[in-house]
Amino acid sequence: MRYFSFAFFLAASASFAFADTVTSVYSDFSIDKCNALQLFEGGGEDEGGEWECGGIKGHGVMYWEGDLRGFIAFGPEARSQCSSAQTFGAFNSPGAKVEWRMEGAKPFATILRWFTDNGSGGIEAKQNWLVVTKLNGKDACRTALIDTKHPDANRVARELADDASRRFNCEKDMPQIVSRRAIKADEVMSGAPCPGGPYREE
Repeated sequence: MRYFSFAFFLAASASFAFADTVTSVYSDFSIDKCNALQLFEGGGEDEGGEWECGGIKGHGVMYWEGDLRGFIAFGPEARSQCSSAQTFGAFNSPGAKVEWRMEGAKPFATILRWFTDNGSGGIEAKQNWLVVTKLNGKDACRTALIDTKHPDANRVARELADDASRRFNCEKDMPQIVSRRAIKADEVMSGAPCPGGPYREE
């Protein structure tokens, strides 16, 4: 019994030690401060472009925009990630700060606020979401969308980033929706589950 208790104590201690290694690092995000690689200047619906932005050490941010909808991906393999082809159905724009969930010095997920507007002018036309994106090289995609009106939305986003995102299968799973409304992921976003890549041309 003493051996079992001691073994359990060691396992529990290891678990807590592992959990303690998960931290958050933040980086600013502003298109005005990004490097424009390509701009589409038609003055119409096709207006948009491609930007290379700062992030954290070893992990920059790539951003694309077209038809008033944004796409984002993270790290050196951003173009090959499913997240680079995922966006909301409604007009949208990203927030000004990226939260990187870190295990030691390595990021394994990001959390980014998005603002959406479906243009209807109705009571639910405008919405804010916290989007959790799994990071694992080319295996990167949105895993959860949390309505910011949900209680403790930031805490929920971190919990889903730390747990569910690690087990998420980008090719088979649909992102989880956390909202007071009964809504499915494919009703608010596109690009999931992930089709085969590559997702952006080099």
